[in-house]
Amino acid sequence: MLVNAAGGLAQAPDGPPLEALAAQWQAGLAQNLLSAVLTTASVQDMLTAGSAVVSIGSIGAERRGGSYGAAKAALGAWNASLSAELAPHGITSNVVSAGYVAGTNFFQGRLTDERHDALVAETHNKRPGTPDDIPQTVCFLASPGARHITGQTLHVNGGAFTTR
Repeated sequence: MLVNAAGGLAQAPDGPPLEALAAQWQAGLAQNLLSAVLTTASVQDMLTAGSAVVSIGSIGAERRGGSYGAAKAALGAWNASLSAELAPHGITSNVVSAGYVAGTNFFQGRLTDERHDALVAETHNKRPGTPDDIPQTVCFLASPGARHITGQTLHVNGGAFTTR
């Protein structure tokens, strides 16, 4: 099993606005997309039938995402092509798209109580995600019960973003 879990919010460096913006976007793509692509490519020959590749995405791919969301959206698109490549060899590839998870340092100390309350209010179950919600989903995707699930993005967000 391979879990691509690197990523985060890229900070804009100081400098001329256009150069700073370009650097922020390049850092966001490197952290949230290229890290998964290159890691997977480096171990792909070691994956065997029954293996699973799971990449950690984000609800930011669906809204309010900026460079971070764009990179996570690209992760989903890449996953679809990766699945088409790996599935004939018995290897699944999926994305777990996390919503707001309390108890992490994702917001780097800048999450206000008001923003926390708004993120929880968006969910159907009226609670934030827990740090255990994501790895439990990853473990399921690596289990025998998920062998026919591939090329998918599973949204783990309490209903804050739904698909039809």
